[in-house]
Amino acid sequence: MMIRSNLSTPQVNSRSAAPQQAQPAAEQAAPQDSASIGEHKPGELLIRTRPGFALSGSEGSVVNQLGAKVVGEFDTPGSIHKSETGEFLHVKLPEGVSVQQAMAQLADNPQVEFAAPNNIHTLSEFETSQNPTATNDPDASKLWGLNNEGQTGGKADADIDAPEAWQTHTGRNQAQGGPIIAGIDTGIDYNPPDLAANMWTNPGEIAGDGIDNDGNGVIDDVHGYNANADNGDPMDGQGHGTHCAGTIAAVGNNGVGVVGVNQNASLMAVKIFNDEGSTDSAAIIRGVQYATKMGARITSNSWGGPVPNSGIREAFEQSTEALHLVAAGNSGYNNDWLPSFPANYGLDNLVAVAATDHNDDIAGFSQYGKRNVDLGAPGVDVLSTVPGGKYATYSGTSMATPHVSGAAGLIASHDPDISNADLRRRLEEGTDKVASLDGKTASGGRLNVNKALTMELN
Repeated sequence: MMIRSNLSTPQVNSRSAAPQQAQPAAEQAAPQDSASIGEHKPGELLIRTRPGFALSGSEGSVVNQLGAKVVGEFDTPGSIHKSETGEFLHVKLPEGVSVQQAMAQLADNPQVEFAAPNNIHTLSEFETSQNPTATNDPDASKLWGLNNEGQTGGKADADIDAPEAWQTHTGRNQAQGGPIIAGIDTGIDYNPPDLAANMWTNPGEIAGDGIDNDGNGVIDDVHGYNANADNGDPMDGQGHGTHCAGTIAAVGNNGVGVVGVNQNASLMAVKIFNDEGSTDSAAIIRGVQYATKMGARITSNSWGGPVPNSGIREAFEQSTEALHLVAAGNSGYNNDWLPSFPANYGLDNLVAVAATDHNDDIAGFSQYGKRNVDLGAPGVDVLSTVPGGKYATYSGTSMATPHVSGAAGLIASHDPDISNADLRRRLEEGTDKVASLDGKTASGGRLNVNKALTMELN
């Protein structure tokens, strides 16, 4: 499932073609009409200053020039709220001043790195198929993406070779010092036994005392953060995030339900969508920055859309300690020509994932792109967890991405000192080459977690 916004003329952003690569400041050039900047919250702007300039607190500041009011401050790793290195704020414009007018006013301001709308994003329900009867009758043998024996009518071994990988390593949970994997989505139902034992618990927080014990700005964030409501409860009332979480890290060998790619894990819930499947750019930025601040090594991002946002791009770019897995999109087109974000931001710490079916064919809905999509993974009729301790089958690049996120977490668990560059190499070079992905992804292959885990890097 992907987030979508209305855009009349998508911009092109390519990793390998520098002339087509949109730069952060240029992504939101002004003046622009409402269609060109996508659906957004009226009167709200995300502004980043250049080093040495403050957005607020002085008479000549950008905020004062606009007559705006600060409604939120974004943390920037390594330079949090320091005017000497620039500021990143969420502001409310004065009555009668449009976003387009403010962006036009700031376009040539030497103090401003970028000004971006606070775009509105929604989960698009038609882009996933759900089994209408969610059941408490799970069966791990139905997980063809992990181990395909033709049980769903597909081609045997069109899978990621998870059982073979588990002979080497099954992951490490939080108590064992395993890496944190953040699911940035609709939240996670952290109570059912198939997920509870693998949920990250904030070591600096005392549950239920109403105090921000660790001083991170969030009260009672025991299992993660609700960036949409700005509170400490990331409980999933929508279902999408819990489904992705089960594929990443449903508990293995517990006699309950399904199993994730990473059987033993430390899974952080970061909720950026409300239970109606809606969010805005500010919430996404807060979510990515929370995961970064709290030490996530891997993030899984099964969302995206055609509208770029400089603030979201910067949040990922600044999160240098993590590798971010992102969905390619579900509209069936070539991302090299019609971009989707965050997949097309062209960052070294982003890996974009297409979806394959049980025959190793690229899914008809899956977006692709030799320059902007990195590899494929199973994403059709994927059985996983949903809220309330139940199970359901979904399809989408949303389902493919957590297969790769779980694999990345498993590799990082096995090799704690691995760099982002080498982790990415393992994922891309450790694929099974399949005809349907040849020329449609950078690797030309579908994830093989066993190869990625055990291969020797030159």
